[in-house]
Amino acid sequence: MTRLFRAPSALLLVALAGLLSAAPAGQTPAASPRPPAPAAQTLDRLADEVAREVEQLRGWTFKRPVKKERVSTARAQLDIQRIVFAAATPDHRARLQAFLRVAGLIPHDCSLLATSLAILDQQVAGYYEPETRTLKLVDRPDPMPAFVERMVLAHELTHALDDQTIDLASLMKPGSGTEDTDFVAAAIGEGSATSLMLQAMLAAQKSGRFTLTDLSQYVAKELSRSQTLEQQPRYFSAMFASYVVGASFLAKGDLATLMAMPDNRAIGEALLAARRALPRSGEQVLHPEKYWDAPRADQPIVFDDRAAAAWLGRPGRRIIHRDTLGELLTAILTTPRDVVRRLPDLQSAAAWTNVGAEGWGGDRFYLLGSRSDSDALKTTAGLQGVWMTAWDTPKDRDEFLATLEKGSPAPNSVAVSIGRQLAVVFIAIEQAERESLVRRLNLLPVPMTRGGQAWKQ
Repeated sequence: MTRLFRAPSALLLVALAGLLSAAPAGQTPAASPRPPAPAAQTLDRLADEVAREVEQLRGWTFKRPVKKERVSTARAQLDIQRIVFAAATPDHRARLQAFLRVAGLIPHDCSLLATSLAILDQQVAGYYEPETRTLKLVDRPDPMPAFVERMVLAHELTHALDDQTIDLASLMKPGSGTEDTDFVAAAIGEGSATSLMLQAMLAAQKSGRFTLTDLSQYVAKELSRSQTLEQQPRYFSAMFASYVVGASFLAKGDLATLMAMPDNRAIGEALLAARRALPRSGEQVLHPEKYWDAPRADQPIVFDDRAAAAWLGRPGRRIIHRDTLGELLTAILTTPRDVVRRLPDLQSAAAWTNVGAEGWGGDRFYLLGSRSDSDALKTTAGLQGVWMTAWDTPKDRDEFLATLEKGSPAPNSVAVSIGRQLAVVFIAIEQAERESLVRRLNLLPVPMTRGGQAWKQ
């Protein structure tokens, strides 16, 4: 997780181009001939012009001016490194990387930090820093077209406007959550900016500032950036799920309605509501009805960490990291590694999940290691994992087990069904101990709660 609210030049427009093209009938008439290109504007002048458009769409007013800078790619790289390093301690990053490797989400030779930095360096066209309240636009060797620069500014200025209202820094507290809750926070922040940017793009296209042909040409040119990302482990492509998934969540599941809205006021109200009562899981973001529709609200099942520690503990071994994957990362593990997922195809929340992950009720991953072997975090040698999962129905649990077997499970893992709605994945744990743990779990289940109430399958 980083505390960097960003607009990636290639991916964001690749992902959103299809949405703009598919706007409801009557919303995208053929554009009139484009006016002559205006004289070059300073960043302040251009950003102030776009800020007025953002205020008009959202219906909010900036409380104070936003600091703005054009920065070189070298400066952006330094900023990104600083922000990423500030987001977590070296110890936390080491534990997170070990967890992702053992869980099968990244290869054992993959550096989480180096790969994240490389992707951000390549993708980021602009970013907003809540800590310094500064918007920065990256001057790349190959300049962005004027209409793209305006869209990047609309995205980042929405972050700035949101920050003045809901305090984005508090939303993305470093090291305070899990992979699942970090996704929730990112989806709310990026979804807000993406929804307004989509509407700004549609308005700009209708006014003749650019045509869909212009957008298609730019997307085709930028596809090489997204192809580079597609070649990385799927975990890293998921870091961008927050854009479209978050916009869909704040639109309460209906992106088509978002594109037909005359302004962004309803999204602003949804953002305020979601900030007051954060979704409890990525499942609620992927399936907005499970958050917004009270009768269908679906709270996650929570495992008792203390009881799990007692169940898993043995001399010389302890839990060295706890995390929750959520539905998004569960979908990655239940998708075969050889399935190609092109980023232009990921234009809906449904594209980020699958039958093996839907029906997720809750999960908890326990990374186990020696009390004294600190080098294990670097090599993962000797580390073990236990991934406990709970499902809404027995059918959901069985679909998870079937798709995981054909998907991308962690190396040296064995999945076991427990009762009617639980499944436990044991990683690098020998058969005798695994069978002992299953017997003990059947005799004395780890307590679970849902919505604060005891949950039993």
